[in-house]
Amino acid sequence: VANVLGSNVFNIFLGLGLPWCLKALADGKPFMLDPTEPILPSILLLLIYCAVFIALIHMNGWALSTCLGYQFFGLHLAFVVWSAVSFYVSF
Repeated sequence: VANVLGSNVFNIFLGLGLPWCLKALADGKPFMLDPTEPILPSILLLLIYCAVFIALIHMNGWALSTCLGYQFFGLHLAFVVWSAVSFYVSF
């Protein structure tokens, strides 16, 4: 569980952030995202997911139980559904 979450955080923040930072430094101006592809909701949701992940692990005595595994599976499924809906449906 931690490997998957850590990998996602690494991919999003370093895998996207570092190239954008290097591009901005090379061009001498801020890197601008395409406003038709909002990334902020996904980043905020990831940060909330991380906070919930840490809180649930802490409340479970820093151990992963079967019940907690199902909770994480449900949270991840909810994220996948939200991502698919937000990608295919314009609000």
